[in-house]
Order: sequence, then C-alpha cells, then structure tokens
Amino acid sequence: MRVAVAQLGATKGDARRNANAACNMIERAAAEGCALVVLPECCLTGYVFADRIALEAAALDMDSAEVASVIDACKMGAIHAVVGLLEKVGGAVYNTALLIGPDGIIGRHRKQHLPFLGGDRFVDHPDGIDPSVFSTAIGAIGIAICYEIRFPEIIRTLVLSGAEIVALPTNWPNASHILADHFTPVRAAENFVYFLAANRNDSEEGTEFMGASQIVDPLGAVLTHAGKETGLFAADIDLARSRNKTIVFQSGEFEISPFKDRKPDAYRL
Repeated sequence: MRVAVAQLGATKGDARRNANAACNMIERAAAEGCALVVLPECCLTGYVFADRIALEAAALDMDSAEVASVIDACKMGAIHAVVGLLEKVGGAVYNTALLIGPDGIIGRHRKQHLPFLGGDRFVDHPDGIDPSVFSTAIGAIGIAICYEIRFPEIIRTLVLSGAEIVALPTNWPNASHILADHFTPVRAAENFVYFLAANRNDSEEGTEFMGASQIVDPLGAVLTHAGKETGLFAADIDLARSRNKTIVFQSGEFEISPFKDRKPDAYRL
C-alpha cells in the first residue's frame, strides 16, 4: 500500500485558499496511487492566533464549503486523508484532525493535550477519552496531533487499541527539532507501528515552521523525509509489519516481544 505526507503552508484567514491547496495535494496523492495522505495540523485555518476572537473567526463549521471541498476530493480520488483544522461546534472551538475517506468523514480526533502556544491557548478542551482509532478499508488508523507526540501513553494507547498506522498532523516550529529527529522514530519503533507526521514549512505571524514531514516504519527507519520542501512525499508500506510485535534475532534463542511482555499490573502512573 502506498501512503503519503503532504508538506505545505497555510494562509491564516483564507480558508478557501487553504482548502484548494489541500485538495490539490489530495488529488496528487490519488493520482500517484496513494491510499492515504496526511496533511498538517490546522492546514485549513491557520494556527497562530493572538486571541479567542480571531480564533473563532477563522474556525470552520463541518458544513462549510471548505470542508465539503476536501470531502469531495477524497470521494473523487477514492482516497483517505487526515486533514487538520480549527473546528467550530456551537460556541466551542477545537483543534481537530478529520479522517476522511471515499464515503465521507470516518472520524475525528480533537486535540486533548494543549500547549501554551498559538491557537491552542484559546481552543476548548474536548470531552471524552476514547482512543482515536478508526477502522477503514485500508487498515486501522490512529490519530494524534502535534504536541501529543510528547506523551508516550497516547501513541501506546492508540496501538493497544488496534492502530496499524498513526497519523500525526503537526505544526512543529523550528524549536521542535527534537520531535522530528528523535521522538518520531522512537514512537514508531517502541510501538512497532507506521508513523506519518505531516508538518508545515512556512511561517505565520513570526513563527517559522521547520518542515521535516516524514514516514517512519515499525522499526524506526525513516522511509521518506521532506526536509524543508513543499510537496507530496510517499512510501510503500506493508501493514503486516505493524501487526508483528516480535523481533526474532535468532529463533528460539534471542527473541523480544515488548507487547507480549508488558506487565500493566506493575506500572504506576
């Protein structure tokens, strides 16, 4: 199966332009035979806001024309996509990643862990603690957003709940190189899971985003890395590797099974 991450910027306050750019990436991914493409956090709305009023003005309803255009692009391309936005629900606003498939919205993840940064200073905290893992025709997809990579419990919970791919839409600024360079391959390897991180590579209100979007395999090997370039970055994956949680160095003598060997009763949080 071929999957991709899309690295691109966002224009705050211009949802139509952002949606067009997202749709172009989705269409490209479909044309290249990808079954899934992950786009950055808040790519439809922008992220760096100075107050709640500006945040609310930029947020999108689920019935907006911009969200509808992304849904249509997935339908036309028969492709799955993870797309970030500020989601308006009544009087609340959430930092959300939508999982969209050929038949429409499959599910959503609302960011639970909110750093004191950008729009996350003003969004609402979502209710519920169910893991954001969604069964699809191409496999089980788990979703976390940006800062949540710093919490190993989140990714582990997604994988324990069946995720074979973890999608991480993100807005990593230049100060967050440790996340791209170290956390991403470690989260993949410690959970034996494919990890797709999609970041911005532009700037917004003085914040520079570093790019470094990547696809990492279940042993922590980086299959593709975007650097600072704008574009679509794809790799072929085999979900059988995500389902295998054992490494056999020498059969019957040197085997490790970190999932089978877990001792939950011995852990304290």
